[in-house]
Amino acid sequence: MSKLYLYVIVFISGASVLAIEILGTRILGPFYGVSLFLWSALITITLAALSVGYWLCGRWADKSATPARLCILLATAGVWLLLVPGLKYPVLRFVEILGLRLAVLVAAFILFAPPLTLLGMVSPYALKLQIASLNVVGRTAGNLYAGSTFASVISALLTGFIFIPNVGVKGLTLALGALLLSTAAWGLFQNKKSKLASLGIVLVLLAYTLVVGIVPTEGADP
Repeated sequence: MSKLYLYVIVFISGASVLAIEILGTRILGPFYGVSLFLWSALITITLAALSVGYWLCGRWADKSATPARLCILLATAGVWLLLVPGLKYPVLRFVEILGLRLAVLVAAFILFAPPLTLLGMVSPYALKLQIASLNVVGRTAGNLYAGSTFASVISALLTGFIFIPNVGVKGLTLALGALLLSTAAWGLFQNKKSKLASLGIVLVLLAYTLVVGIVPTEGADP
């Protein structure tokens, strides 16, 4: 896997984190209000999920880091985002008996903690793959995390000012999932041993896009 492609993966994962957090306010806001409770829940879940992702990946990457596994992390996060529009209403019905404060926290956890945890694993994993010498650990880590954070800044602006107003909440959620899957598929395709997995991801993406286009989710979002 090329150095440039690693930076592309880190950039996209960093952008996705902020986009998911902002999308969370639009996905849950109509039901719980865009209140202090909602923002507190989303920030808590985002930071907790990223922390778990960093912790898990730090141990997993040291044992066996491969480009294919990095792509699988990205693909799994993408699959979960594609499922969010269909999962939203069942989750909201499931947690409604918990009361406002606990319901918003649990709903945010179920819907957004899995992809955020997986995305939190991307930068440490990429760092492990990128480091060629201990003499450049600091520089490599700084470059990767700077790229991820810069992507988050750009994503925050574009998500709020351009994408949600023009694409809609559901459309952006699906587009984000498709972007993660497509990026992972391209990375797997570069490896001869993973080309079949890459083809499988593309087929899943196409099939899901067709299904979503034909069968709208309950209470379709704008």
